[in-house]
Amino acid sequence: MRKGFILFILWAFCSLGAAAQNAKEILDATAARMMESGGVRAQFKATQFQGTTPESETTGTLLISGQQFQMETPEMTTWYDGKTQWAMLKGAGEVNVSEPTEEERAAMNPSTLINIYKKGYSYKLKKSTLRGKPTYSIYLKAKNKKAAFSEIYVDVEQGTNNPLCLRAKRDGNWMRLAILSFQAGQTLPATTFTFPTQDYPDIEVIDLR
Repeated sequence: MRKGFILFILWAFCSLGAAAQNAKEILDATAARMMESGGVRAQFKATQFQGTTPESETTGTLLISGQQFQMETPEMTTWYDGKTQWAMLKGAGEVNVSEPTEEERAAMNPSTLINIYKKGYSYKLKKSTLRGKPTYSIYLKAKNKKAAFSEIYVDVEQGTNNPLCLRAKRDGNWMRLAILSFQAGQTLPATTFTFPTQDYPDIEVIDLR
């Protein structure tokens, strides 16, 4: 997966999940809720488009706690403990170890990512349905042409506050994240976010720090 696609998935999970009376209130409540809800465990399907034509797709599991995350897809597994990142391509026999730069850390930090909507977007809210469930559908349009995402759609289930889908347009291309299951308030031990060396005794560790 491309790095930008990974960051989109992380941002999307940290940008969804609360219901209120208007679009801004929904997003404000979501930002606060995500930072106070403990760990998050979710199953997802992410699709990247060339324009509006599907180009690639992956499914996976994402665990988030504060600035830490673990993401697993059929292609790769990534661990990040807040300082060090381990990225392991399936079948490659190696894991790359790095320490993301300040800019990269900001991109992966949920407290930074969830606030992107505050930076010059207009909002429209309507009630709709998705997968047979009543939803709040929020449309965000960037006021600044240089914004990270020019258009964003967020769908949140009414009543349960569960995130269902997020679509975002960047450089003319769309990305979609369908949330298949979402559980907040999870207790995730610190070892969840570090590379389990004991499970891969024969793997080559490539230290890029």
